[in-house]
Amino acid sequence: MKHRWIFFLVSLLLFSCYSDKNKTEERAKERITRFLYLMAIDQVEEAEKLLDRDLKDSENTEFFLSNFDKQEFKDTTDMIIEFEQILIPENDPKNRAMVSMIIRSEKNNWTRVVSMPVRYEKGDWYIGS
Repeated sequence: MKHRWIFFLVSLLLFSCYSDKNKTEERAKERITRFLYLMAIDQVEEAEKLLDRDLKDSENTEFFLSNFDKQEFKDTTDMIIEFEQILIPENDPKNRAMVSMIIRSEKNNWTRVVSMPVRYEKGDWYIGS
């Protein structure tokens, strides 16, 4: 009987860790989708709020934003974002991850493969690292 309880508690612990990881990954996807949407509707100042502090303070901010401020990203009527994978290293002191995705528009006939760095800080995901 004691072994059943131990098995149950271990299973519950593993499930809760897995569940938290999925919530974390889903939140990263939400933040990236929000960033792309804000850039599409020319809300650059709002999109900048989703950048991590290092990217905001660097000279590469404008270059990074210009990659997503192109005309092809402006028409979101049939834009599809397929998240391929989120690589979260186990013991990264900077809490970084890499999100790989495919963005495509069948109406405009283009496909882009994008890898976007994200960092977990202040209780949420921010883009860049």
